[in-house]
Amino acid sequence: MSAASSTQDVARDPDPASRTARHARPRVAIVGAGLAGLSAAWSLEQAGIEAVVYEASSRVGGRVESLVDRLGTGLVTELGGEFIDSTHADLLGLVEAFDLPLIDTEATSELTLTPSYYFAGAHYSEAQVASEFAGLAARMRIDVDTLSPVISAFRHAPADVRLDRMSIADYLDHAGASGWLRRLLEVAYTTEYGSELGEQSCLNMLSMLSLDASDGDEAFSVFGGSDERFKVRGGNERIVRELAARLHDRIELACRLVSVREHGAGYRLNFDREHGGKEIDADFVVLAIPFTVLREVELPLSLPPSKRLAIDTLGYGSGEKLVVGLSAPVWRDQGRDGGAYSDLAFQTGWDSGRMQATGSAYAFFLGGATGARLTASDPAALAGRYLREADAMFPGIEAAYTGLSVATQWRANPFSRGSYSNFKPGQWTTLAGWEGAPVGNLLFAGEHCSLEFQGFMNGAVESGRRAAETIVARVG
Repeated sequence: MSAASSTQDVARDPDPASRTARHARPRVAIVGAGLAGLSAAWSLEQAGIEAVVYEASSRVGGRVESLVDRLGTGLVTELGGEFIDSTHADLLGLVEAFDLPLIDTEATSELTLTPSYYFAGAHYSEAQVASEFAGLAARMRIDVDTLSPVISAFRHAPADVRLDRMSIADYLDHAGASGWLRRLLEVAYTTEYGSELGEQSCLNMLSMLSLDASDGDEAFSVFGGSDERFKVRGGNERIVRELAARLHDRIELACRLVSVREHGAGYRLNFDREHGGKEIDADFVVLAIPFTVLREVELPLSLPPSKRLAIDTLGYGSGEKLVVGLSAPVWRDQGRDGGAYSDLAFQTGWDSGRMQATGSAYAFFLGGATGARLTASDPAALAGRYLREADAMFPGIEAAYTGLSVATQWRANPFSRGSYSNFKPGQWTTLAGWEGAPVGNLLFAGEHCSLEFQGFMNGAVESGRRAAETIVARVG
């Protein structure tokens, strides 16, 4: 089951030919210099089409940001997008094209280490989790088997609608989930999508959770086939820098989009800058910014109602990180890889400095109301509290604290207004597929526009590439 749809299923302009700019040198404006916008610009560059990228902030990269040396000499800390799955072909394609080295968490040195499931003061093994999950998985499978293989606003069945309208919290009640296993699923999916379970469609969980627990611990996975195997050595932001370097001087920073209007056969964009406004005309526009930010832009455009509804209401999470510097990764000597799900205050976490040459760090990952509260909290005080609690799970972690910490603020950041997108109850069957649907020569990109990789860096890159391919095809 996936939220997938072919581009033929999504909104079409009533008269595509009227909006096709067949110019030798079409004017292309891309708004947003994150992975999506930069990927779109680079894909166009390779096709011989120049685009100008406009970015509201003073840096490129968007929600990909790598800090170096902040928590220890030589230590890289990912504030935003961190992990790359084995299936993330577009992102791995960029890594290969730019000859960037990867950290592989499935290297030989890591294979004997295990994640931690810590609830009610006790560690549970993967085999115990799989055994406990077997009965619940069987009940879930009955519902999953009623679902369509592909679910979107354009393709769905009554069973899809029924379950889509149910929140994860309500579904866990319906399925009879209880005890520490329910708590595990609660913290896993609150942090995975960044929103409280009552604010998420249960299809977010059912589309991702592995339901085959028949073969013990090898079959159980909290997030199904998402292996989160790789990171770029030296920081994921290296991908961003490589893309930006190839665009030369065609990136304008500190240029905030104020409005987009139809103008003749194209569009007129107005920007706000420190020393006055800027107005440009374009034949093609790629809006590669989160819908949470696009909601603040004036859009007096002829948008289909479902497209505008997607822009105005698509769910976004409050996933935040509090990363602490450590003198040593104490969990490794205990046979653990640092990955943790718990009923402690910090919910989930992982080894932020894993397989780096020097130093150590641990990322506490927070979601929902807990993540939202981080903005108003004292990071240093919170780090002390979390480390005290984590010491029961990883003895020695509190003593290893160097006193250095860093916290993210994606919800409060005016250029993101949240961590990444997710579907609220009812949105799979009403919005899925509309996010990335072009309207005339107005195109959309970003992780929220990916039908298969929503919320991932790969989704941003994929959507940027697809937007560029649409422009290339229309220019002809």
